[in-house]
Amino acid sequence: MKHESELLVYKASAGSGKTFTLAVEYIKLLILNPRAYQHILAVTFTNKATAEMKKRILSQLYGIQTGDKDSEAYLERIEEETGKTEEEIRIAAGTALSYMLHDYSRFRVETIDSFFQSVMRNLARELELSPNLNIELNNAEVLSDAVDSMIEKLGPTSPVLAWLLDYINERIADDKRWNVSDEVKNFGRNIFDEGYIEKGGGLRQRLRTPDTIKEYRKQLKTLETEILEQMKGFYEQFEGELDNHALTADDLKNGSRGIGSYFRKLNNGILSNDIRNATVEKCLEDAKNWATKTSPRYGDIIALAGSSLMQILEDAEKLRSKNNLLLNSCRLSLQHLNKVQLLANIDEEVRQLNHDNNRFLLSDTNALLHQLVKDGDSSFVFEKIGTNIRNVMIDEFQDTSRMQWGNFKLLLLEGLSHGANSLIVGDVKQSIYRWRNGDWGILNGLNDHIEHSKVRVKTLVTNRRSETAVIRFNNRI
Repeated sequence: MKHESELLVYKASAGSGKTFTLAVEYIKLLILNPRAYQHILAVTFTNKATAEMKKRILSQLYGIQTGDKDSEAYLERIEEETGKTEEEIRIAAGTALSYMLHDYSRFRVETIDSFFQSVMRNLARELELSPNLNIELNNAEVLSDAVDSMIEKLGPTSPVLAWLLDYINERIADDKRWNVSDEVKNFGRNIFDEGYIEKGGGLRQRLRTPDTIKEYRKQLKTLETEILEQMKGFYEQFEGELDNHALTADDLKNGSRGIGSYFRKLNNGILSNDIRNATVEKCLEDAKNWATKTSPRYGDIIALAGSSLMQILEDAEKLRSKNNLLLNSCRLSLQHLNKVQLLANIDEEVRQLNHDNNRFLLSDTNALLHQLVKDGDSSFVFEKIGTNIRNVMIDEFQDTSRMQWGNFKLLLLEGLSHGANSLIVGDVKQSIYRWRNGDWGILNGLNDHIEHSKVRVKTLVTNRRSETAVIRFNNRI
């Protein structure tokens, strides 16, 4: 038996009917099967949006059933897309409404946080978490307690004190505020950033070895020295060639302001892109640009440029840009190493307080599920999330983070494999995550699974009036 499933993605601007579309698709599933609500998960991002979505679905079901004029747009759209008669739709709407009101707990329109919190509680036993675990929503309060506790423990020989003083001195050097407690708490917010959360486990593991930072600092300094010595080598080659032919940089075109200036900058450790100026470009193009026509050694300079100097310059330029990136990375890393240690210590303090208070941060839920999905048995995780979910509908999709998408992807793929439809709506222009691009790059995460599951892009339809785009992934199993 073959099933056809679709993942519909509506990208549209404000006021173009995204929420209307989501409500229509939800009600359409109910018209086709009045008990379909038991297998639908609709996700929003605020409690207010959740209440409004529930109210809209229920009121429109009632309006369709009773012939309310405010529900005519829904009725017409559903009639057009299902092929059912008006009478059939009205009867089905009334039936679905009755079922839902008598089985309201299974009418799942939830915020993303409440959904993942329920998943977390279902996984408490497997994760060896206490069944009486306290879910903490207020990261700022927990962070404040952790920083205060960390500062209270400081002693004259504490390594944390050195990291803290380093951070404060940097703030003073930048002419910024240096209130110890407030500034460290503001800095500590980085531990709740997804980028840190994703790498935090590996960082904590590495920092358990006392000499990790010391060794890393040593490696960075060695790399920095190697880069600088390598680029100085081009200056030495340049000067050596000139010296072997009884020439100096002043004998070349424009004298000390000419190409000799480029090599002196390399010798001084200046590798930035702005040193590749018009003079460098001309010297790379033609040997004649190395000498002034009035120079008594015009011919010798051109010959030397063609035989060796141009090659030295070309080789230097091939490495300079790459080495500039490496050098800047080394220097930035060295500059912030103590900050990494301080941040890791704040993170450790937060974790210890959470353990002592039998507390789990809601903000950690995404990361924990993400790790389980990535490293564990995804079918087991899906079973805990809820095997009864087939259709997933996400409103304001542009506000999902990378981890949230990774966790939802499991549900979407499972639904597609069973021939179910899912829907995503949002306005990319209102995205709060900088990593999102115009094509909603996070959907690219489906590519491997799409190929494996024989899911393909069928159509891309654009309605210019509403600026709505629909992407349909057809899955035939």
